[in-house]
Amino acid sequence: MSVSRLARLAGLATAVTLVATLVGGCGAARPGVAAEVGDDTITVDQVDELAADLCSLQEAVPEDAANRAPATSGVAARDGAMQALLLRSIADQMAAEHGVTADEDFQAQVDQTRLQFGGIDEELIEAGLPAYTAIAYFINIMRQVGEKTGDASGDQALVAGIQEAQKWQKDHPIETNPMFGSFKIGNQEIESERDDVAFPVSKIAKDAESGSEDYVAALPESQRCG
Repeated sequence: MSVSRLARLAGLATAVTLVATLVGGCGAARPGVAAEVGDDTITVDQVDELAADLCSLQEAVPEDAANRAPATSGVAARDGAMQALLLRSIADQMAAEHGVTADEDFQAQVDQTRLQFGGIDEELIEAGLPAYTAIAYFINIMRQVGEKTGDASGDQALVAGIQEAQKWQKDHPIETNPMFGSFKIGNQEIESERDDVAFPVSKIAKDAESGSEDYVAALPESQRCG
């Protein structure tokens, strides 16, 4: 996605689909490990816990509410949780290296997200926030990194920050569990890549890959999110 697209996504951080994918090479992580990101390890348990929190919050939103996200599969929620944890891990490590922290702009977005879930149990909101605000956090940190390293501001600072993230990626190879695919940062975009050995043939397999509404609706409740 372009920088302008990243900026638009930052303003939409309350949508489940905002957990953009990032970074990394392919490879087999250790058993129980979802990804190894620089000095950080993301476990499968962490991914499952955040995915469950994400689904619980999504399901708590009234069906007629404007911010009610469409139902999705549990697999998609798990991928989203994994991607959110990747974004946050990269941003946390780069923030520490460059001596920056999330500023008031990010905090304002977090507060706005909380307001949009008004009336829902606060514990559910706080548990799901890391997924809903992952892109906003990543953008906030990258913009500040760009301001320090590129002597720029606004969109140009974000461009410079993403360039620094590309350098960081090269110096810190990321191993992801194959069940989640692999991710990388493009020149001015964040790209997702999945190298599946198998490919869908039947209609239900194709629906599963595309995450169609019919497929999600047909899933048993235990495999559906929302």
